[in-house]
Amino acid sequence: MMSEEPKKKFASVMPFTIEADGPRNNDLLIQCIPNCKLRSAVSSSKPTIRNKQDEEMPTIPKDQARHLGMLPPIPGMQLTVDPANCVYVIYDPLTDNPELCKRIVRGLQADDRPYRSGKLAGVPTKKGTLDKHRMKSLCRECFNIIQAGHAKVVKGTPPEMEDIEELDGDFLLNPGSRVPNGQPIFEKDYDGYVENLQKTGG
Repeated sequence: MMSEEPKKKFASVMPFTIEADGPRNNDLLIQCIPNCKLRSAVSSSKPTIRNKQDEEMPTIPKDQARHLGMLPPIPGMQLTVDPANCVYVIYDPLTDNPELCKRIVRGLQADDRPYRSGKLAGVPTKKGTLDKHRMKSLCRECFNIIQAGHAKVVKGTPPEMEDIEELDGDFLLNPGSRVPNGQPIFEKDYDGYVENLQKTGG
């Protein structure tokens, strides 16, 4: 008797990968994954933005651009999200590019604030799982980060909000909280929580 093949898991959101790419070379803090900070793609020539007077303004300060001018373009750390299996992977492209790491060190040592720590390497790859509520909330967090221009999709299809809402689970109210705060866990319970506070004078 032939054994049955394991059933493939499907979700309304297909796996996708984003790369941190903040407009000011800023790190990206992911609230839905504990202790997850992604290094942005680093460049001395980030695109300009327009201010209220419709003038083009640089997104990074001149002194930062001067120091970064010593460096080659550095790729941002990547986050792969697999909603069907509730799995995420954090990957740093520098881990597979020792030649780029050497070029970065040479650029840092050529600066007027020289780098003295010697060897440079990427952040080790990390893989983890989340429950369905935190995964659904992570997908929405990634959607908002992409819309805000702080990350770009480098693999797969960008998630759509309508598809994210169809995922199993409920959105977390405060996924970044790491201490008890008395708030409800899910957004759906927030209105009732506020109403109860008003009734009790809390």
